[in-house]
Amino acid sequence: MSRRKGPVLAAGAVVLRRTAEGTVQVLAVHRPRYDDISLPKGHQEPGEDSPVTAVREVLEETGVRIRLSANLQPIEYEMPNKMAKLVQWWVGTVCSEHPHEPDEEVDQAMWLDLAEARTRLSYATDVQVLEEAVKLPATTTIALVRHAKAISRKEWASGKHRNKTDPKRPLDRRGKRQAKALAALLEAYGVSRLVSSPATRCMQTLTPYAQAAGIEIQQREEFTEEAFEAHHKPTRKAMKELVAEQLADPDQPLAICGHRPVLPAMGDVLHSGNHPMATAECLVVHLSAKGKAIRQEWHRPSI
Repeated sequence: MSRRKGPVLAAGAVVLRRTAEGTVQVLAVHRPRYDDISLPKGHQEPGEDSPVTAVREVLEETGVRIRLSANLQPIEYEMPNKMAKLVQWWVGTVCSEHPHEPDEEVDQAMWLDLAEARTRLSYATDVQVLEEAVKLPATTTIALVRHAKAISRKEWASGKHRNKTDPKRPLDRRGKRQAKALAALLEAYGVSRLVSSPATRCMQTLTPYAQAAGIEIQQREEFTEEAFEAHHKPTRKAMKELVAEQLADPDQPLAICGHRPVLPAMGDVLHSGNHPMATAECLVVHLSAKGKAIRQEWHRPSI
């Protein structure tokens, strides 16, 4: 018996902007192959995280560079070849815009007023995700990251490492690959603030993105395993302070890196629920202006 294949994976974004006159517009594309008008989206490449796909496809199809905010409900449908297709969607915020050169895939990128978009978009599913996007309140983004895979405690406590303390335990080779992959994910959300436990394995997890983006990592002792074991309250207080700072400056997405035993308490402050996190796994929470978790998503690296 042949094994049934999963759906074709794709990702896209509902990119919204407000004009000087206060009108809300949405970014759309015309595809000559289908002679349709649709929201920008495209196929996910092997090993690529879906948020990275969404940002890349919007840029390739429209010339608009975006960062992602709240995730929307995925849409699954059957293609003409009878295969299922699953599209992950996000709200997109414009970072920069350059003219799109027409090609065989997209010959025109356009900004449509909402009323116009509702009538001109060729597919009901596109109108569906557009309506969901415009109903959402404005959000700010916090990404909570478990550090990438580190050298084992047993190995670190023996041989040439036996006199070194656990906070100095670094990433192993797999962990370093995970940290590089994580950088692309953080870029998709436009992360512009980084906070970490000062433990080497946490700092190394955020370093590839910090170097690429030119951002300094703020170290918080309250997020170390040792501080958390001594007392839980400082960890929660530090998280509440960061959330308050984020709500005061919502256009600067934040990523925080911590340890497996500490992350549940950190996540409680974000009202994220209790979900055990794998190494380098990322919880992305989208908060309203009042600090309510509007949407959340989990991303586990394939490495």
